[in-house]
Amino acid sequence: MKKALFNILILGVILTFASCGGDDTNTGNNGGSNSGDGSSTNGFSIAKGLFVLNEGTFTYANSSLTFYDPEADTVMNNLFYRVNMAPLGDVANSMTIDENGMFIVVNNSKYIYKIDEKTMKYEAKLDGLTSPRHIMLIDKNKAYISDQESTGLWKFNPETMQKTGFVELGNTTEKMLRVGDEVIVTNWSNFYQPNTSNSSIQFVNVETDQLVYEMDVTAEPHSIVLDKNNNVWVLCSGGYMPPCEPALFCINPATRQIVKRFDFAEGCYPSSMAIDKSGDNLYILNGGFGALDLYKMSVEAEVLPTTAFVSSQGKAFSTVAVSPEDSDVYITDVKDYIQNGDVLRYDNNGNYIGKFEAGIIPGAMMFN
Repeated sequence: MKKALFNILILGVILTFASCGGDDTNTGNNGGSNSGDGSSTNGFSIAKGLFVLNEGTFTYANSSLTFYDPEADTVMNNLFYRVNMAPLGDVANSMTIDENGMFIVVNNSKYIYKIDEKTMKYEAKLDGLTSPRHIMLIDKNKAYISDQESTGLWKFNPETMQKTGFVELGNTTEKMLRVGDEVIVTNWSNFYQPNTSNSSIQFVNVETDQLVYEMDVTAEPHSIVLDKNNNVWVLCSGGYMPPCEPALFCINPATRQIVKRFDFAEGCYPSSMAIDKSGDNLYILNGGFGALDLYKMSVEAEVLPTTAFVSSQGKAFSTVAVSPEDSDVYITDVKDYIQNGDVLRYDNNGNYIGKFEAGIIPGAMMFN
């Protein structure tokens, strides 16, 4: 909630100066071209690369989708609009892909789009949700949707795009991770449900849709990944109110035991975490408000890293992702939350490769 409310406060002051639609005519600063002429792209097919979901200005419904092809070094902004001639919506939050297609969760518009993952053409929409956040695809007929306001997970059929039920967990839900026959759910926020926990994770059996275990961490667990040892790592920002306890947990999901706990220094606000394809290294954005650097940490480490892997140098780093193809690291720079942001690219030694312009408040990133 801290990041979301901080963004809203900033944008509320300067809303009248914000653009209702992103300019898609930029050129990548690393030599990449941008096919941003505003024309329809019906007939093209998406290559291998990186999708960037741009949140847009709160209540302005100017979220957008960017695609970057690393091999060709080309960028296409406003991708959903260019193909479908319709806006993506208000605060696009997350996306995922499976054999059914690509799913985009638009939080403040309270719906989910299903689109063809190759052509980007609209296929269906699921609405009537409360505050959808993330999707966990279980199989071709079943998926969970986490929710910032409801105390559990929505169930829906990805083929028919119909809700099929609700899994009551007693807490609001955020990011999810599938481990065997269980989904581990982070309880990130209690802003809309003050009597619930925002400092726990819950284990849900995907066969029975039942809560089977719950364990405490610290406030605002928001990033969750699985390493090469089949241990789960949970990053917690620490929350707003004292005692602020930003921490990183390594958990054995089979025994439900905390293997290692790392506490960040007072005043730190770890905000995003990714892991490389091999499951060997964590990449963590950490620092104070508006001054997040990127740190690289082995999953075998016994202490937190103290030297930045990539220094922000005044940039407003927000999210991190690691390419499964070449382990290149991508970091979003949201700048001032008004103008289009950038995505910066580094190799796995921390050497700068280049950057490209995305949309307003670039957030979630996903490789296809």
